[in-house]
Amino acid sequence: MLKKQSLLIFLTILTLAGAGHAQTPIADLDHDAKIRADMVRFDPHYRELMTQRRKLLKPMAAEITAREAAGKKVECSHDIMIETRFLMGYTADFPAIDQHLESLKESLLHPELETHAEEESPQDGTWGGCFTIWWERLDASYDVLQMKKANGIQPKYRFSVLDRVNSPEKLKAYFDSITESDVAHTGIDKRKELNFAYVDLIRLIMADEPAGYLWAPGMKNTLLDLVLHKYRNQKTGWWGESYLHEGKREQADDLSVTFHIVQSLNNDVPMKRELATTLFAVKDVDYPVGWYEHGVQTNHNNMDVIVLMGASWSAMTPEQQKRTKTEIASMLHWCLTESLQPDGSFKGAGDADSIEEDEHFGANFLARIGYFNKTRRFWTDQDFPEAEANRKRIVGFIESHISTGAAGGAYYTSSLQEIAK
Repeated sequence: MLKKQSLLIFLTILTLAGAGHAQTPIADLDHDAKIRADMVRFDPHYRELMTQRRKLLKPMAAEITAREAAGKKVECSHDIMIETRFLMGYTADFPAIDQHLESLKESLLHPELETHAEEESPQDGTWGGCFTIWWERLDASYDVLQMKKANGIQPKYRFSVLDRVNSPEKLKAYFDSITESDVAHTGIDKRKELNFAYVDLIRLIMADEPAGYLWAPGMKNTLLDLVLHKYRNQKTGWWGESYLHEGKREQADDLSVTFHIVQSLNNDVPMKRELATTLFAVKDVDYPVGWYEHGVQTNHNNMDVIVLMGASWSAMTPEQQKRTKTEIASMLHWCLTESLQPDGSFKGAGDADSIEEDEHFGANFLARIGYFNKTRRFWTDQDFPEAEANRKRIVGFIESHISTGAAGGAYYTSSLQEIAK
């Protein structure tokens, strides 16, 4: 019955019009292939060495998912896996990858130590103690800070991890260091650090958080000037890492980075028409530029897309708004018929980081398009009579799994808050 209802939803919206299309920026074409080619320039054995290590990670990642599904604690192992995947996806640092693979193997042998990731560090105030990279701990800590804030709980220790960037000069120097990558000569793509640390710092500085931490004078003005004028692509209206490819510098547009920045600035950004035009232009390009993950949809990317659609809706042309309606209807149809499961969970696509994160992105996609709440339904005035039953299933799944979420429950908590809006 649900599939029939969703099909009607899909068919009642206008079929996709050709209007709103724009040429994909040259820097965004074959983005991933360029990065892999640069990795091979750095290390001619990159492909075979990485393939060997991906095979070693795969069964351990599957074990983490199986334990999470069984309601067992996996937080520390999950964090090590996340950092291992970062090293595999963004570096050619094989000694570090091998060390992480060994650490993950050891962590899985000691389930009694999984809760170490939940502890607050007295040294720098962070959580995520099973991460070894500071900005990974920062990102993990941001989620915990928001969860504690929602529950009225104050951190025990000063969040001194931020001291390294706490002046306009330090902030600019740090941002300069992560907004450009020369992969062929360093073996490092800084794109993920940009997406995590850059965005977390925007969130924290603009909100004067965390509670009790004093930011240096001038931080907000410096931040906004850098983000809106220096690091933004002034042609496309998007943000993303810049790369040196064979001596030429080009800035790649990045869906996730752009989503995070627009959201962190409460949609208050200029160039919204350009933002929308680029959004449609990169649709068929694979992540991190466009909408798809190896050619298929994901709730994660769809959520990012619809937030950017909502942020730029008022600046869109009539043709772009028409296309937006059709695209969201198509995403909703896929989410309800292909991703949402009878128990209220969401089927992941590709190498999902955790069941918790799959649930978060599916639930948040539905919430943000206004599926549960008509006042958030910017793109249509259609009603969804089955939405309340689906909401109850989703909430039921979250509530029964929140204590054993692989990401510590922060994503589950965020989803409950989003659904309630």
